[in-house]
Amino acid sequence: MDTVSIKLGKPVTVALAPPDIREWGPYQFPGLTRLPNGAIQLSFHVEADSATAYGLPPARAVSTDEGKTWQLLPREEPGSGTAQSWGSRALHLPNGDWISVRQQRPLKVDALDLPGKPFCELKGAYGQATTVYRVEELPSACGGGWMIYRLRAGTNKRVEESPEVHLPGEVRSTVHGVMPLPWFHHLALAPDGALWGVNYTRRIVDGKYQERTPVLILRSADMGKTWNLWSEILYAPDRNADPKWDQRAGNLEPAVNFMPDGSVLCLIRTTDGNGVGPLYLSRSTDNGRTWTTPRVFDDLGVWPQMLTLKNGVTLAVYGRPGLYVRATADPSGLQWDERTAIVEPAKHGRNTCSYAALLPLADDTALVAYSQFNLKNNAGKNCKGVRIRKIAVTP
Repeated sequence: MDTVSIKLGKPVTVALAPPDIREWGPYQFPGLTRLPNGAIQLSFHVEADSATAYGLPPARAVSTDEGKTWQLLPREEPGSGTAQSWGSRALHLPNGDWISVRQQRPLKVDALDLPGKPFCELKGAYGQATTVYRVEELPSACGGGWMIYRLRAGTNKRVEESPEVHLPGEVRSTVHGVMPLPWFHHLALAPDGALWGVNYTRRIVDGKYQERTPVLILRSADMGKTWNLWSEILYAPDRNADPKWDQRAGNLEPAVNFMPDGSVLCLIRTTDGNGVGPLYLSRSTDNGRTWTTPRVFDDLGVWPQMLTLKNGVTLAVYGRPGLYVRATADPSGLQWDERTAIVEPAKHGRNTCSYAALLPLADDTALVAYSQFNLKNNAGKNCKGVRIRKIAVTP
């Protein structure tokens, strides 16, 4: 298989933080989406990286010239207590509707009438104390979540919807004094017209709370009104590739991509509080019903993102440390070229959060959005910032 030629464009800095903002969270975690009017929207986190900040609106910028120039927008008001998720692109559905993910504000534990005895207590991926409850044993206010925004075909006003989600063994957990409500981490439109909600969360199976986090695929066959559990990818580490395999939280931050040969790929993070872990790849040839045992895709990677351009090239971006793009012209995605650095690696957290977003621009071109932590402002001071860069590929 021939190597794909990758050409990186000159970085465009969209936003710089004040130089005194150096903590983890603000001016990180970018998202890209195409708006119904054809413009491109970049969103990025400006709060602490904490469950207490879930549902707060991200900062936004918009481009009407395919990413050449950007205008920062006023930050949205929290309004009804939800905000559009930065992590998932809006989808244009076959019926003409547009849908996007809504993320609700977490519930304050002190304001809840919780059962005296939780289902279990444990420590999260970064050592945070977590308490787990069955959904059916909680007050009704805790059973919600799973919200979407819908812009119906022929209208210009988005409306909130609370779809019906059927997830056996569903739980709610408390952390940092709040109870986060669930949301769809990624939405994807499958070739058969169904919607996929790609998540990573544990549940109760056969009376036991899952020991490791799996990938969950929720599927909707009615344009997002009802969702059912479609499949699950269980944690199955390569013990030779990861000496800390038995300490990992499990499968984290999955990203799926529908490949030209009809298969589906899923990239899966394992990096957690135990340090850098492998990025795994799993594949399905039956529309996501069953998946291969994950194999090592690379020796690092958080928040992987993928897309296939119209020229047949599939791109993946991921990193930590650093940020990379990797390409394949293989329709199955089984063979990939070596990675190319977008941001050179440095000590963890010193130059980028390594979260990125991809958006197709043309048959052979995509945009990538990412954070960079040591950009100079006009006074020569180091600032965190959010950048855009074009990726052009030739198979």
